[in-house]
Amino acid sequence: MNILNKLSPQFKQFLQEEGINEEIFMFEQTLRYIRIKPDYLITFEELQKQVSDSILPITQIPTLYSIPADQKINNLQLYKDGILYGIDKSSAAVVYSLDINQNDNNLLEICCAPGAKLTFIADLLRIQTNKDGIQRKVFGIDISQNRLNITQSIVNKYQLEKQVELILEDGTKYQSPIQFDKVLIDAECTHEGSIKHLKKYIDKPIPEKKSKKQFKNNKASKKQLQKNHTNIYTTEQTKAHEWTEEDFNNRFLDQKKLQKIYDLQYSLLENGYKYLKQNGILIYSTCSFSQKQNEDQIIKFLQHNNDAILIHPFWGMQEQQCKPGQIFNTVRFDPKVSNTGGMFIAKIKKL
Repeated sequence: MNILNKLSPQFKQFLQEEGINEEIFMFEQTLRYIRIKPDYLITFEELQKQVSDSILPITQIPTLYSIPADQKINNLQLYKDGILYGIDKSSAAVVYSLDINQNDNNLLEICCAPGAKLTFIADLLRIQTNKDGIQRKVFGIDISQNRLNITQSIVNKYQLEKQVELILEDGTKYQSPIQFDKVLIDAECTHEGSIKHLKKYIDKPIPEKKSKKQFKNNKASKKQLQKNHTNIYTTEQTKAHEWTEEDFNNRFLDQKKLQKIYDLQYSLLENGYKYLKQNGILIYSTCSFSQKQNEDQIIKFLQHNNDAILIHPFWGMQEQQCKPGQIFNTVRFDPKVSNTGGMFIAKIKKL
Protein backbone atom coordinates (compact mmCIF):
# COMPACT_ATOMS: atom_id res chain seq x y z
CA MET A 1 0.00 0.00 0.00
CA ASN A 2 1.24 3.49 -0.86
CA ILE A 3 0.26 5.45 2.24
CA LEU A 4 1.04 8.74 0.49
CA ASN A 5 -2.18 8.41 -1.53
CA LYS A 6 -4.22 8.57 1.70
CA LEU A 7 -2.43 11.51 3.31
CA SER A 8 -2.73 15.21 2.59
CA PRO A 9 -1.20 16.18 -0.79
CA GLN A 10 0.83 18.80 1.08
CA PHE A 11 2.70 15.98 2.81
CA LYS A 12 4.51 15.29 -0.47
CA GLN A 13 5.64 18.91 -0.45
CA PHE A 14 7.04 18.36 3.05
CA LEU A 15 8.94 15.32 1.79
CA GLN A 16 10.42 17.25 -1.09
CA GLU A 17 11.49 20.17 1.11
CA GLU A 18 13.06 17.78 3.62
CA GLY A 19 14.88 15.77 0.93
CA ILE A 20 12.97 12.56 1.66
CA ASN A 21 12.57 9.86 -1.01
CA GLU A 22 8.87 9.03 -1.48
CA GLU A 23 9.76 5.44 -2.39
CA ILE A 24 10.38 4.63 1.28
CA PHE A 25 6.66 4.98 2.00
CA MET A 26 5.76 2.19 -0.41
CA PHE A 27 7.22 -0.39 1.99
CA GLU A 28 5.85 -1.69 5.26
CA GLN A 29 7.43 -3.64 8.06
CA THR A 30 6.57 -7.33 7.88
CA LEU A 31 8.17 -8.00 11.25
CA ARG A 32 8.04 -6.63 14.77
CA TYR A 33 10.75 -7.12 17.34
CA ILE A 34 11.11 -8.13 20.97
CA ARG A 35 14.00 -8.57 23.34
CA ILE A 36 14.49 -10.83 26.33
CA LYS A 37 16.20 -9.79 29.57
CA PRO A 38 19.92 -10.43 28.92
CA ASP A 39 20.42 -12.73 31.93
CA TYR A 40 17.19 -14.69 31.61
CA LEU A 41 17.97 -18.30 30.78
CA ILE A 42 15.61 -19.79 28.22
CA THR A 43 16.14 -22.07 25.23
CA PHE A 44 15.13 -21.09 21.72
CA GLU A 45 12.74 -24.06 21.65
CA GLU A 46 11.02 -22.74 24.76
CA LEU A 47 10.74 -19.28 23.17
CA GLN A 48 9.05 -20.87 20.18
CA LYS A 49 6.53 -22.51 22.50
CA GLN A 50 5.87 -19.44 24.62
CA VAL A 51 6.07 -16.68 21.99
CA SER A 52 5.68 -17.87 18.38
CA ASP A 53 6.67 -20.65 16.02
CA SER A 54 7.85 -17.87 13.69
CA ILE A 55 10.26 -16.27 16.17
CA LEU A 56 13.78 -15.78 14.83
CA PRO A 57 16.96 -14.47 16.51
CA ILE A 58 18.46 -11.21 15.23
CA THR A 59 22.10 -12.19 15.16
CA GLN A 60 23.36 -8.58 14.95
CA ILE A 61 21.94 -7.68 18.39
CA PRO A 62 22.06 -10.22 21.25
CA THR A 63 18.71 -11.13 22.92
CA LEU A 64 16.72 -9.48 20.10
CA TYR A 65 14.18 -11.51 18.09
CA SER A 66 11.70 -10.97 15.27
CA ILE A 67 8.08 -12.08 15.24
CA PRO A 68 5.27 -11.45 12.71
CA ALA A 69 4.24 -7.78 12.55
CA ASP A 70 0.63 -8.51 13.51
CA GLN A 71 1.43 -10.58 16.60
CA LYS A 72 0.32 -9.18 19.95
CA ILE A 73 2.66 -9.50 22.92
CA ASN A 74 0.63 -8.12 25.85
CA ASN A 75 -1.05 -11.50 26.41
CA LEU A 76 2.27 -13.39 26.62
CA GLN A 77 3.29 -14.61 30.06
CA LEU A 78 6.90 -13.56 29.51
CA TYR A 79 5.68 -10.03 28.85
CA LYS A 80 3.44 -10.02 31.94
CA ASP A 81 6.36 -11.29 34.05
CA GLY A 82 8.69 -8.50 32.94
CA ILE A 83 10.99 -10.73 30.90
CA LEU A 84 10.00 -9.77 27.36
CA TYR A 85 10.07 -6.22 25.96
CA GLY A 86 8.69 -4.80 22.73
CA ILE A 87 11.27 -2.66 20.88
CA ASP A 88 11.90 -1.98 17.21
CA LYS A 89 15.17 -3.28 15.80
CA SER A 90 16.19 0.24 14.80
CA SER A 91 15.70 1.45 18.39
CA ALA A 92 17.64 -1.52 19.73
CA ALA A 93 20.43 -0.61 17.30
CA VAL A 94 20.58 2.88 18.82
CA VAL A 95 21.28 1.34 22.23
CA TYR A 96 23.69 -1.18 20.70
CA SER A 97 25.66 1.69 19.14
CA LEU A 98 26.40 3.04 22.63
CA ASP A 99 28.61 -0.05 23.13
CA ILE A 100 27.95 -0.12 26.87
CA ASN A 101 30.78 -1.79 28.82
CA GLN A 102 32.32 -2.14 32.28
CA ASN A 103 33.81 1.36 32.12
CA ASP A 104 30.40 3.04 31.85
CA ASN A 105 29.06 4.13 35.24
CA ASN A 106 26.77 7.09 34.49
CA LEU A 107 24.75 7.53 31.30
CA LEU A 108 22.27 10.20 30.25
CA GLU A 109 19.29 9.91 27.91
CA ILE A 110 17.53 13.12 26.89
CA CYS A 111 13.93 12.71 25.64
CA CYS A 112 13.81 9.31 27.34
CA ALA A 113 10.05 8.63 27.35
CA PRO A 114 8.35 6.26 26.90
CA GLY A 115 11.38 4.18 27.91
CA ALA A 116 12.13 1.35 25.44
CA LYS A 117 15.73 2.48 24.91
CA LEU A 118 16.11 3.59 28.53
CA THR A 119 15.18 0.20 29.97
CA PHE A 120 17.48 -1.55 27.47
CA ILE A 121 20.35 0.65 28.69
CA ALA A 122 19.39 -0.04 32.31
CA ASP A 123 19.38 -3.80 31.72
CA LEU A 124 22.90 -3.65 30.26
CA LEU A 125 24.11 -1.59 33.23
CA ARG A 126 22.49 -4.06 35.62
CA ILE A 127 24.39 -6.94 34.01
CA GLN A 128 27.69 -5.11 34.48
CA THR A 129 26.83 -4.38 38.12
CA ASN A 130 26.02 -8.03 38.73
CA LYS A 131 29.53 -8.89 37.47
CA ASP A 132 31.60 -6.45 39.54
CA GLY A 133 29.29 -4.98 42.21
CA ILE A 134 29.81 -1.38 41.03
CA GLN A 135 26.53 0.53 41.04
CA ARG A 136 25.69 2.16 37.70
CA LYS A 137 22.84 4.40 36.64
CA VAL A 138 21.17 5.94 33.61
CA PHE A 139 19.52 9.33 34.10
CA GLY A 140 16.44 9.84 31.97
CA ILE A 141 15.30 13.39 31.13
CA ASP A 142 11.90 14.25 29.68
CA ILE A 143 9.79 17.39 29.63
CA SER A 144 6.41 15.68 30.06
CA GLN A 145 5.22 14.47 33.46
CA ASN A 146 2.62 12.18 31.90
CA ARG A 147 5.22 10.53 29.69
CA LEU A 148 7.60 10.16 32.63
CA ASN A 149 4.82 8.50 34.64
CA ILE A 150 4.46 5.93 31.86
CA THR A 151 8.23 5.47 31.79
CA GLN A 152 8.34 4.98 35.55
CA SER A 153 5.66 2.28 35.35
CA ILE A 154 7.76 0.44 32.75
CA VAL A 155 10.89 0.79 34.88
CA ASN A 156 8.96 -0.63 37.85
CA LYS A 157 7.51 -3.48 35.83
CA TYR A 158 10.97 -4.62 34.74
CA GLN A 159 12.46 -4.04 38.24
CA LEU A 160 15.09 -1.54 37.10
CA GLU A 161 14.56 1.10 39.80
CA LYS A 162 18.17 0.86 41.04
CA GLN A 163 19.55 1.54 37.56
CA VAL A 164 17.24 4.42 36.55
CA GLU A 165 16.70 7.96 37.79
CA LEU A 166 14.00 9.95 36.00
CA ILE A 167 14.08 13.74 35.92
CA LEU A 168 11.29 16.09 34.79
CA GLU A 169 13.15 18.77 32.88
CA ASP A 170 13.47 20.55 29.55
CA GLY A 171 16.42 18.79 27.90
CA THR A 172 17.66 22.08 26.46
CA LYS A 173 17.93 23.61 29.95
CA TYR A 174 18.95 20.63 32.06
CA GLN A 175 21.97 21.29 34.28
CA SER A 176 23.90 18.31 35.62
CA PRO A 177 26.27 18.26 38.60
CA ILE A 178 28.19 15.39 36.99
CA GLN A 179 29.70 14.46 33.63
CA PHE A 180 28.52 11.34 31.81
CA ASP A 181 30.41 8.50 30.17
CA LYS A 182 27.83 8.34 27.40
CA VAL A 183 24.87 10.46 26.31
CA LEU A 184 21.91 9.54 24.12
CA ILE A 185 19.95 12.35 22.49
CA ASP A 186 16.82 10.63 21.18
CA ALA A 187 15.67 13.94 19.75
CA GLU A 188 12.09 15.01 19.19
CA CYS A 189 11.32 15.05 15.47
CA THR A 190 8.48 14.94 12.98
CA HIS A 191 8.20 11.13 13.37
CA GLU A 192 7.36 10.40 9.74
CA GLY A 193 9.90 7.57 9.85
CA SER A 194 7.28 5.43 11.58
CA ILE A 195 4.77 4.45 8.91
CA LYS A 196 2.61 2.67 11.50
CA HIS A 197 2.26 6.04 13.25
CA LEU A 198 1.48 7.84 9.99
CA LYS A 199 -1.39 5.38 9.56
CA LYS A 200 -2.95 6.77 12.73
CA TYR A 201 -3.68 10.01 10.89
CA ILE A 202 -5.82 7.96 8.50
CA ASP A 203 -7.49 5.79 11.15
CA LYS A 204 -7.99 8.48 13.83
CA PRO A 205 -11.67 8.57 14.85
CA ILE A 206 -13.48 11.91 14.98
CA PRO A 207 -13.26 13.14 18.60
CA GLU A 208 -16.42 13.72 20.62
CA LYS A 209 -17.42 17.31 21.22
CA LYS A 210 -16.56 18.58 24.69
CA SER A 211 -19.02 20.32 26.97
CA LYS A 212 -18.40 23.97 27.84
CA LYS A 213 -17.18 22.93 31.31
CA GLN A 214 -14.76 20.35 29.87
CA PHE A 215 -13.51 22.91 27.37
CA LYS A 216 -12.96 25.47 30.13
CA ASN A 217 -11.00 23.01 32.29
CA ASN A 218 -8.94 21.89 29.32
CA LYS A 219 -8.17 25.50 28.41
CA ALA A 220 -6.89 26.20 31.91
CA SER A 221 -4.63 23.15 31.85
CA LYS A 222 -3.24 24.22 28.50
CA LYS A 223 -2.28 27.61 29.90
CA GLN A 224 -0.40 25.94 32.74
CA LEU A 225 1.38 23.64 30.33
CA GLN A 226 2.36 26.52 28.10
CA LYS A 227 3.71 28.31 31.14
CA ASN A 228 5.76 25.31 32.29
CA HIS A 229 6.88 23.83 28.99
CA THR A 230 7.86 25.52 25.74
CA ASN A 231 8.47 22.36 23.69
CA ILE A 232 5.41 22.17 21.45
CA TYR A 233 6.13 18.57 20.46
CA THR A 234 6.04 17.04 23.94
CA THR A 235 3.45 18.92 26.01
CA GLU A 236 0.28 17.20 27.09
CA GLN A 237 -1.54 19.86 25.05
CA THR A 238 0.02 18.46 21.91
CA LYS A 239 -0.56 14.85 22.98
CA ALA A 240 -4.29 15.53 23.42
CA HIS A 241 -4.52 16.35 19.70
CA GLU A 242 -2.08 13.69 18.55
CA TRP A 243 -2.90 11.96 15.24
CA THR A 244 -5.61 14.51 14.37
CA GLU A 245 -5.70 16.65 11.23
CA GLU A 246 -4.64 19.60 13.39
CA ASP A 247 -1.62 17.68 14.64
CA PHE A 248 -0.75 16.59 11.10
CA ASN A 249 -0.81 20.15 9.81
CA ASN A 250 1.20 21.44 12.79
CA ARG A 251 3.80 18.71 12.50
CA PHE A 252 4.42 18.72 8.76
CA LEU A 253 2.99 21.82 7.10
CA ASP A 254 3.65 24.72 9.48
CA GLN A 255 7.07 26.14 8.58
CA LYS A 256 7.36 28.16 11.79
CA LYS A 257 6.80 25.05 13.91
CA LEU A 258 9.18 23.03 11.77
CA GLN A 259 11.84 25.66 12.40
CA LYS A 260 11.13 25.38 16.12
CA ILE A 261 11.81 21.67 16.02
CA TYR A 262 15.07 22.20 14.11
CA ASP A 263 16.12 24.70 16.79
CA LEU A 264 15.00 22.34 19.55
CA GLN A 265 17.04 19.45 18.15
CA TYR A 266 20.21 21.50 17.93
CA SER A 267 19.73 22.87 21.46
CA LEU A 268 19.28 19.33 22.81
CA LEU A 269 22.47 18.27 21.05
CA GLU A 270 24.46 21.22 22.37
CA ASN A 271 23.25 20.81 25.94
CA GLY A 272 23.77 17.06 26.06
CA TYR A 273 27.30 17.40 24.73
CA LYS A 274 28.09 19.90 27.48
CA TYR A 275 27.83 17.12 30.08
CA LEU A 276 29.78 14.47 28.17
CA LYS A 277 33.15 13.41 29.59
CA GLN A 278 36.34 13.73 27.58
CA ASN A 279 36.65 10.62 25.36
CA GLY A 280 32.95 10.04 25.96
CA ILE A 281 30.40 9.01 23.32
CA LEU A 282 27.22 10.85 22.33
CA ILE A 283 24.56 9.26 20.13
CA TYR A 284 22.16 11.53 18.25
CA SER A 285 19.13 9.72 16.81
CA THR A 286 15.74 10.56 15.36
CA CYS A 287 12.95 8.57 13.71
CA SER A 288 12.73 11.09 10.88
CA PHE A 289 13.96 10.63 7.31
CA SER A 290 14.66 14.36 7.04
CA GLN A 291 18.18 15.53 6.19
CA LYS A 292 17.46 18.87 7.89
CA GLN A 293 16.70 17.06 11.15
CA ASN A 294 19.62 14.66 10.89
CA GLU A 295 22.74 15.20 8.78
CA ASP A 296 22.37 18.99 8.66
CA GLN A 297 22.22 19.13 12.47
CA ILE A 298 25.40 17.04 12.74
CA ILE A 299 27.27 19.15 10.17
CA LYS A 300 26.35 22.36 12.01
CA PHE A 301 27.33 20.82 15.37
CA LEU A 302 30.75 19.66 14.14
CA GLN A 303 31.43 23.10 12.68
CA HIS A 304 30.87 24.67 16.11
CA ASN A 305 32.64 22.03 18.24
CA ASN A 306 36.28 21.44 17.33
CA ASP A 307 36.71 18.75 19.98
CA ALA A 308 33.99 16.54 18.43
CA ILE A 309 34.57 13.87 15.79
CA LEU A 310 32.13 11.61 14.00
CA ILE A 311 32.81 7.86 14.19
CA HIS A 312 30.81 5.01 12.68
CA PRO A 313 27.98 3.92 15.03
CA PHE A 314 29.01 0.27 14.74
CA TRP A 315 32.78 0.58 14.28
CA GLY A 316 34.43 -2.52 15.72
CA MET A 317 31.01 -4.03 16.39
CA GLN A 318 28.57 -6.33 14.61
CA GLU A 319 27.53 -4.88 11.25
CA GLN A 320 23.87 -3.90 11.06
CA GLN A 321 21.23 -4.15 8.32
CA CYS A 322 21.13 -0.46 7.42
CA LYS A 323 22.41 2.00 4.83
CA PRO A 324 24.87 4.91 4.97
CA GLY A 325 23.55 8.36 5.81
CA GLN A 326 24.08 11.43 3.64
CA ILE A 327 27.38 12.17 5.43
CA PHE A 328 30.24 9.80 6.18
CA ASN A 329 29.98 7.69 9.37
CA THR A 330 26.23 8.08 9.83
CA VAL A 331 23.59 5.38 9.20
CA ARG A 332 19.90 5.09 8.43
CA PHE A 333 17.31 2.37 8.97
CA ASP A 334 14.08 2.20 6.96
CA PRO A 335 11.33 -0.31 6.05
CA LYS A 336 12.81 -1.11 2.63
CA VAL A 337 16.41 -1.76 3.67
CA SER A 338 16.06 -2.84 7.30
CA ASN A 339 12.45 -4.06 7.73
CA THR A 340 12.19 -1.57 10.59
CA GLY A 341 10.84 1.87 11.28
CA GLY A 342 12.91 4.84 10.17
CA MET A 343 15.95 5.76 12.28
CA PHE A 344 18.99 8.00 11.84
CA ILE A 345 22.06 7.40 14.03
CA ALA A 346 25.16 9.57 14.43
CA LYS A 347 27.92 8.73 16.92
CA ILE A 348 30.08 11.59 18.21
CA LYS A 349 33.23 11.28 20.32
CA LYS A 350 34.53 14.13 22.49
CA LEU A 351 38.33 14.43 22.19
